[in-house]
Amino acid sequence: MRKFASQISVALVCCILGFMLAYQFRVLMKQDNTLNLSDQNNTDVTVTIEQYKKEKEALETKVNELQNKVKDYEDAAASKSDSTKNILQQLENTRILTGEVDVDGPGIVVYLTPNNNNLFGGNSSVDNHITDKDLVYLVNELRFAGAEAISINDIRIVSRTGIRTAGNYILINDEKISPSSRIVIQAIGDKNLLYSDMSFPEVFTDIKNICDVKFQKSDNITIKKYNRAYDFEYAKPVKE
Repeated sequence: MRKFASQISVALVCCILGFMLAYQFRVLMKQDNTLNLSDQNNTDVTVTIEQYKKEKEALETKVNELQNKVKDYEDAAASKSDSTKNILQQLENTRILTGEVDVDGPGIVVYLTPNNNNLFGGNSSVDNHITDKDLVYLVNELRFAGAEAISINDIRIVSRTGIRTAGNYILINDEKISPSSRIVIQAIGDKNLLYSDMSFPEVFTDIKNICDVKFQKSDNITIKKYNRAYDFEYAKPVKE
């Protein structure tokens, strides 16, 4: 009975604090999406941007404080019983899977540097640049090789991540990266397996003529958390 009560209390605390975190993220994203600069001059735009930056930093600080409180509650609950400790371990694994926390560990780093003739002078068509399809392919290769966390230019790749071309840029989680600049892919996992997977000649067949490819093992890679809130409008848990 005590074990069941402790599990219920942990679940309630996590739900309440999780709701608070999600709310903070929604407020942050709503402010970013409602920013309107069309009727402002350059000076006003600069002031407005600085204001929103300060508000964003304040919200991020609040989110970090709430996350620390969650961690304190979880550590206190984990010391009470083995069953509670197992529940919290499953919760931590879920957070890693969904990208809700920063992670570090061994793995590999892949560097894709465009050739000089694509940057100065030469043909600048899409065929001479890294494309969204190239990045999707590499992410899939790393996942099949057992990567537990992946980032592209410090942008966390999660299950809801979209990668697509938008004009002269590639959008990843709605953030722009330039295919004409160096792209850095980090993956945490068994560094030997990941390195072996990237060593197969066919992995870089489609891009080796348009960019310089290098990859190396690392014992200490840090990948930042997913910077958006999860909000499900249509998918709901199945009720038994």
